[in-house]
Amino acid sequence: DRDLLEPVLLNLLRNAWQATALVERPHVSLAARLNRRDNLVLEVSDNGPGVPEDVAKKVFVPFFTTKEGGSGVGLALARQVMIAHGGFVRLGSNASGGATFSLTF
Repeated sequence: DRDLLEPVLLNLLRNAWQATALVERPHVSLAARLNRRDNLVLEVSDNGPGVPEDVAKKVFVPFFTTKEGGSGVGLALARQVMIAHGGFVRLGSNASGGATFSLTF
């Protein structure tokens, strides 16, 4: 469902862009691959500060936010949209710093 999935992907890209705002050489990437089970995985990665472990446990909770003026609905909505499509969203850390959000269909 393009009308639901497009805002999810745009939100992940916007979050990554915002996470790199204070990075000297910001980098945001979007990649697609098939996993071992031949499921499509879209990954949005950045080289920002990453997500602390205590915050990572809460990022998909509705109305939880660390951003001033944030609503806390973007990642919660992403989770619900992925569940509705039989998939899931996952947060991971990058070896070089930053975060990766993966959408698995």
